[in-house]
Amino acid sequence: MPELPEVETVKRRLKEILPGKIIQSIEVLHKRSFGGKEKDLFGQEIQDVSRKAKLIRIHLPSKLNLLTHLKMTGQLIFINDDIRVGGGHPTADWVKDLPSSHTRLIYNFTDGSKLYFNDQRIFGWMRLMSDEQVAAEFTKYGPDINEDALTAEYLRKKFSNRRIPIKQAIMMNQIMAGLGNIYACDALNMAQISPFRPAQGLSFEELIKLLSVAKQVIQEGLEHGGTTYDGKYVHVDGMSGSYQDIMRVYGRENEKCRQCGGKIVKAKIGGRGTFYCESCQR
Repeated sequence: MPELPEVETVKRRLKEILPGKIIQSIEVLHKRSFGGKEKDLFGQEIQDVSRKAKLIRIHLPSKLNLLTHLKMTGQLIFINDDIRVGGGHPTADWVKDLPSSHTRLIYNFTDGSKLYFNDQRIFGWMRLMSDEQVAAEFTKYGPDINEDALTAEYLRKKFSNRRIPIKQAIMMNQIMAGLGNIYACDALNMAQISPFRPAQGLSFEELIKLLSVAKQVIQEGLEHGGTTYDGKYVHVDGMSGSYQDIMRVYGRENEKCRQCGGKIVKAKIGGRGTFYCESCQR
């Protein structure tokens, strides 16, 4: 599943090209992928593209929005005569002719360009929602990792009665949005905090450090265009994300820790593969 840097990268690319496009029609090839009345989209001009957590929001007039979640295998691919832009789960669909057998939705614009929503496993979705419905959906999420509202004091209050491992706690979207498995592992390594420690047991100083390095790894992910790891994410134009080249611990079992030279081990926490250094993470 794409994490925050990957989804943000898709959003930035679509934000450059979609505003001003007018929706002429929509082809719903799989009913589960679309929520809303198709006719309500006709003639709507895209105003903006934004993101909250892993949700991509396409702003329309009349307080309407197309809210998108790529989930595990979703793609958004924009095509006209000159360019092919977008991103998502890497498959042959991002270079081959579309529609494909994985295409679930096609948005046809008045200038002849198209936006394809492809999804192999059909877990992702696009839903037509009012501003009020979007606001209600967003209440399920805490502040983004890069928002000013996310402070060490905020985390101290949220973690004060949570005995679950800190690795699980920092991945809870209702507390803080956008820190997925890869970046959570690396942030804990940089902070030299064991992923098994109870969230409520971290000192205020440790929370300050953890939040600081979490913001750092997310920023590095954005600067590197996200992660292309084990088939997880590739940009449609062929430019892969490169964060995997500087991963601290994720995917590096039995290799040396970049912090101390100790051995990186793998365990499971909350059903997720967790990589950490058994020497320096306490």
